[in-house]
Amino acid sequence: MMKRTNLYRWLGVAMLAASAASSALAADHAGDVAVSAREGQLKLGGQRLEIHGLTGFNIYRADLGDLFHGPWATSNPGFQTQGTERLKPGVEIGFEGLGALSFWDGVRWNLAPQGTQLRVSDYLEADSIWTAAGVSHGTSQLLGEATASGKLHEHLVFSITEGAALGAYQITLRLTSADYLSSDPFYMVLNRGLDDASFQRAREAFIQTSPVPEPASAAILALGLVLVWVSSRRRQAGRRATHSTRGLAIT
Repeated sequence: MMKRTNLYRWLGVAMLAASAASSALAADHAGDVAVSAREGQLKLGGQRLEIHGLTGFNIYRADLGDLFHGPWATSNPGFQTQGTERLKPGVEIGFEGLGALSFWDGVRWNLAPQGTQLRVSDYLEADSIWTAAGVSHGTSQLLGEATASGKLHEHLVFSITEGAALGAYQITLRLTSADYLSSDPFYMVLNRGLDDASFQRAREAFIQTSPVPEPASAAILALGLVLVWVSSRRRQAGRRATHSTRGLAIT
């Protein structure tokens, strides 16, 4: 009788644990990116986000290195419809990479060191790669597919080059879909080995600074500055020629 009672007790504990695990999987995750749709456009929210001071875009954070993926990668945060939010049943949600990989060295944000890559592996395990030179998209950029009831809960895998410098890394993305307009861009700031206080300082600095432009944008900006300089030099040369001509005419 004692053995039977103990067996039932352990079965009950196991059933309660399984029920709790199931509830946890179904629950809203505070750190996840909340995904919804409004007026035909994908919208993003969540309980753990910050807002960029200049662009107004959302900033999400993660720590590179976890028990499942090892010291150089993480699958957090996830992307989830939360509360009563629902997407179109079966809709596919993808992502697009923007900009370049930037890096916080403890003093300022700038382009990441040469040779450093941040990979984002999608639902099909295809890698999109951010470097200081920009983004190289994988053969697919699929986040996942909504269920028949319109729910979405998927994870991308973020990984940094092994041996990457200690600091914070930042990439820019937006969610895409054939059924909705793309979301606004959003920023992912990923911690590589900083303590909590140092990582917070990195995020606070990012909130107040201009995001590092895409290489193409930087080149266009540089070209524009060169053209302005050339135009200024020409105007100055024209003024000098005019003054010389006037001086000759008076003589």
